[in-house]
Amino acid sequence: MAVVIRNAKIEDMDQIMAVEESWPEMARAPRDKFEARLEKYPQGFFVWEEDGRILATITAMPFNYDPENAKQFSNWDDVTNKGYLFDIGAPEDYNALYIVSGIIDKNARGGDIFERMVNAEVDLARSLGYGYVVAGAVIPGYKRYCVKNDAVPASEYVFMKRGNRLIDPLLDMYQKIGFQAPDAAHVVREYFPDDASLNYAAIVVNKL
Repeated sequence: MAVVIRNAKIEDMDQIMAVEESWPEMARAPRDKFEARLEKYPQGFFVWEEDGRILATITAMPFNYDPENAKQFSNWDDVTNKGYLFDIGAPEDYNALYIVSGIIDKNARGGDIFERMVNAEVDLARSLGYGYVVAGAVIPGYKRYCVKNDAVPASEYVFMKRGNRLIDPLLDMYQKIGFQAPDAAHVVREYFPDDASLNYAAIVVNKL
């Protein structure tokens, strides 16, 4: 099995959309958003190609992250220009990469795809001399936890552990590769519409 992580090309767009369409309609981004991301910041648009078939994508954009100002993360639309990205300036104008989206074909989950795709963005950030990689991570275990247990504030749930592992499955995956929410201020209400997260997200940061 030949696996390649590489920058996306415009001729990949049909396969990129096939990955996106493996998810429920409400969770999909339209083609023009992916085309805008590829046009504005192709360096941060990676695909996972396995035996010639694209099974995952990840996109990022340069960003100025202020560790003391979590209020800059009001919601995903404002941070990412509704997923279309803003015009990108010179690389030295920024100190971080922000991960805009990451999608894995629903039939290809598992293994190390998530880790390796996120680390492609980490490697890019390091090559640019940036100090951070940042992502707005939904917390897909939150609603389920509150139904099964006593309801807790999202700002507490994000940091809850069983042993050494965070109880939220996605945040635990991020923690394993060096990302964490710095504090409760980085847990944002109405950040991104996701029922399982009750519309909360944690801004997770990898300080390089």
